[in-house]
Amino acid sequence: MARRYRAFWSLTVLSLFVLAGLILPQTALFAGKTANPSLNKAVVGSDTPYIVLGMGCFWGSEKRMQALNGVLDVEAGYAGGDITNPSYETLHDTESAIKEGKAVKNHAEVVKVYYDPKQTTLEHVLIQFWENHNPTQGNRQGNDIGSNYRSAVFYRTDEERQLAELTRAIYQSNLKAAGISDPITTEIAPLINYTSAEDYHQDYLEKNPLGYCGLGGIGVAYVDPALGDQHHSTPLAAKQAVVENWEQVKLNSKEQLIAFEAVDCGYCRKFDKDVLATWKHPVPIHPTNSTTPPNGWKLNQSLFATPTIVLFRDQKEVARYTGYQGADIFWQWLGTETKQLN
Repeated sequence: MARRYRAFWSLTVLSLFVLAGLILPQTALFAGKTANPSLNKAVVGSDTPYIVLGMGCFWGSEKRMQALNGVLDVEAGYAGGDITNPSYETLHDTESAIKEGKAVKNHAEVVKVYYDPKQTTLEHVLIQFWENHNPTQGNRQGNDIGSNYRSAVFYRTDEERQLAELTRAIYQSNLKAAGISDPITTEIAPLINYTSAEDYHQDYLEKNPLGYCGLGGIGVAYVDPALGDQHHSTPLAAKQAVVENWEQVKLNSKEQLIAFEAVDCGYCRKFDKDVLATWKHPVPIHPTNSTTPPNGWKLNQSLFATPTIVLFRDQKEVARYTGYQGADIFWQWLGTETKQLN
């Protein structure tokens, strides 16, 4: 589904769940703005330092950068392109023009991250940036494809440029040490033509929780060899790199469900309590915090969020259910899928 229609689709589905009384409350399940005590838009002034970052879709980027202590506010916007005063539609129209051969540079979806230098540093903001998206994918981020989803750091001073380049070099060495040879493709360039995004894009995931937690980064923690392994912004990246010992797990290769979860995903814990704790379905299910299936088992597409429950037959994915918005909806999905496949 093209992202220009995603907002409409998300709001429509959300409205149906609200009418049915099935939406979960926005409490600890969704780590929104209230989860970080340093967030305080009211104290942001003209002299408050900020950096503008491109991490793919700005909905998830905003949420991940809001999680860093010392960040005061995060604003979704557009930057780095040729057109002044761009809009959401402008980016998609420009991307179409590029595909047709027009020589124009598109804007990237970005977040403007305001931070308090008494609580954090630009270095730690950049560490959060590197750890919480995949900077090696070129003009894409996950399933979102196009130069408007490119990884980018837009700087205003030479000091910001130097620190962006230094942290990029360190993170490239971290990737190499983790066995990832892909080069970082992040654009580091002067900030031009920044425009705040439309109101409905601001705090989008707080306004529209869809029952899942985004996977975010590539799963490699930022480590500065000169300072030791304590020099991280958050423990999130380390948590993502969970490896399941599948050889010790008893699975049914003919028909098996695997619930891909994450340690810090509240929706996963709710799914575990409501569904897994009373599991009686004839198809066996195995929960894991790994993001990769057993060797030889095939996913149709990469995972982008947790929980994702995948139905395998003959070690191949035949159906999946992403997110959790109540046991009744999940059981309805499973019943339909297993009935169709029998």
